[in-house]
Amino acid sequence: MKRGIKKFISGLNDAIADKLSFGLSTMVAFYLVLALVIIPLFYGTPTTLVAWASYLCSVVFQGIALPVLGYTAKKSGDKADKMMKEMFRMTKEIDKLVKHMEQQQNSMDAEIDEILNIEKEKH
Repeated sequence: MKRGIKKFISGLNDAIADKLSFGLSTMVAFYLVLALVIIPLFYGTPTTLVAWASYLCSVVFQGIALPVLGYTAKKSGDKADKMMKEMFRMTKEIDKLVKHMEQQQNSMDAEIDEILNIEKEKH
C-alpha cells in the first residue's frame, strides 16, 4: 500500500513538473514575464546605479533569461530525441544488413564445401 502511494505521488510530481516546465519554457512565458518586468518601470524607476544594477540582474537573469533557457533546452532535447530515434532506426537497419550478410556467407560457405566435396570425389 505504501509503495503504491509513493508511486502515485512520484507520478503526480512528474506530471506536474512536466506541465510546468513545458509552460514556463515557452516563448509566451518569456513575453509575459517581459511585460511584467517592463510595466512597473512606467510607475517608478530605480534612481541609483545600485538600484538599476540590482533591478536588471534580478529581472534579466531570473525573469527573462530563464524562460529563454528553458525554451532552448527544450529545443535541444527535441533535437536529441530526434537524433536518437534516427540512430535507433539506423541500428535496426544495420542489424538487418548484418543478418543478411551472415546468411549469404553461410550460403557461400555451404556452396564452397559442396564444391570441395565434389572435387574430392573426383580424385
